[in-house]
Amino acid sequence: MQSICLQLRSLTLVGPSLLQNTAKVRFTPFILSQGNAGGYLIPAAAMSAFNSQSQDLLWKTMQGVSPQGKRRGRAKNLLKRKDLNRGQVIGFGKEKLAFPGLTHNTTEVVNKQTNETKLTKIRPMKDSVYQNFEVKLKVAREGIGQNRSRYKGSPLERGWTGNTIRGKKFGAPLADNKELKFNNFDSVLLDFKTTNIMKGVLGRTKRTSALMVTGNGNGTVGFTLNKGKYAQNARTLRAATNKAGLRLVNIERYEDRTVYHDFFTQYGKCRIFVEQRPAGYGIVAHRAVKAICEMAGIKDIYAKVGNNKNPVHITKAFILGLLRQKTHQAMADEKQLHLVEMRPEEDYYPRLVASPSDGKVRTQEEIGHNEVLDFQITSHEGNLPNEKIDKKSPFIGTPGWDKHLRTGWAIESHERVRRRMRVEHGDVYGSVRSHLYDKYPECIEFKMERRKQDAE
Repeated sequence: MQSICLQLRSLTLVGPSLLQNTAKVRFTPFILSQGNAGGYLIPAAAMSAFNSQSQDLLWKTMQGVSPQGKRRGRAKNLLKRKDLNRGQVIGFGKEKLAFPGLTHNTTEVVNKQTNETKLTKIRPMKDSVYQNFEVKLKVAREGIGQNRSRYKGSPLERGWTGNTIRGKKFGAPLADNKELKFNNFDSVLLDFKTTNIMKGVLGRTKRTSALMVTGNGNGTVGFTLNKGKYAQNARTLRAATNKAGLRLVNIERYEDRTVYHDFFTQYGKCRIFVEQRPAGYGIVAHRAVKAICEMAGIKDIYAKVGNNKNPVHITKAFILGLLRQKTHQAMADEKQLHLVEMRPEEDYYPRLVASPSDGKVRTQEEIGHNEVLDFQITSHEGNLPNEKIDKKSPFIGTPGWDKHLRTGWAIESHERVRRRMRVEHGDVYGSVRSHLYDKYPECIEFKMERRKQDAE
């Protein structure tokens, strides 16, 4: 039986004295010139190391979706490309043969004293070498597939949660003028979502929307709502960062850490009540408001957001409120009166913070009888926050509730007595003691045992 070599788009019959190229072959039986062997000549596509199809073409057949199908969402959950040769090393195979230059050196030393060498030949591979290759191959192929876990990064690199990109920082904007730079700037993504739009020709199309805030942490902040094409998230986020750097505003800060006064702000249905807080209080607010405060350099503030939690409305309402706040000097000049501040942490001690710049202060007769001088009403524009009503237990008035109160009668004054003893005797070892302490010195609070050595 003579051998048959298949080539691309043709068939070649190779024999000792026969070389024939047949481009058109019929499915008919034939008999070779030597011997009595026969068979059928069947055309087939040639596949070899010299004419094999590229991996791009093979993967395209598995992932092929028309442009119209992509616009209609048919490109979802397709087979992802895999590197099927991942971990393979040329020279290692199931035959377990060691090839010179691939798996070991081409020469080997015969005599160490004379440094005599000779060429190595193909020989069986050691089992330990092949087993080591199989272990590395298994480790390399464990990451192949569609179920690979994504790189989450460190907690400082991630956003507010591990599942979404919101809250992630994207660095400083890039200026068109290469000589200028946004020094000490940083950007935070507040919202990123995908929207659908119906068009007459293309049908349902998708696009993305990114809400980015940037600032230098020293009173300068800006934001933008940028729209981008679907599946081009990196370009959309970069454009949003750069556009936010073109919309910067300066925010007035009291003592470079908080707002000048309490105020009420609103955009659409979003209502926000902002209150000034003392140094060291921190930022207690919605996470979008907190991100804006970090970019603007506000360190101590309390903000209560209403029922509307739309990030775009929250951002616009809060920045609008920061821009509308008045400095102490502006309020004193507007009312032509002295401005006195009384803080709860200072026991409401009156402190003069501003006076009219021209030195003219109105008297009691010059102030109108219907003029509103209540600072809280003036700053909140008549929109005062509702007082928080403490929720009562639903078991009040039941027999079980009375029993619960009776069980606590014996210890309800313990905390008050402990606090009084620490005030009288000082916060030292033995300050909380029994009335029999003179007779039994060991009758003291056991929680203070750790401070005994310090007291001695």
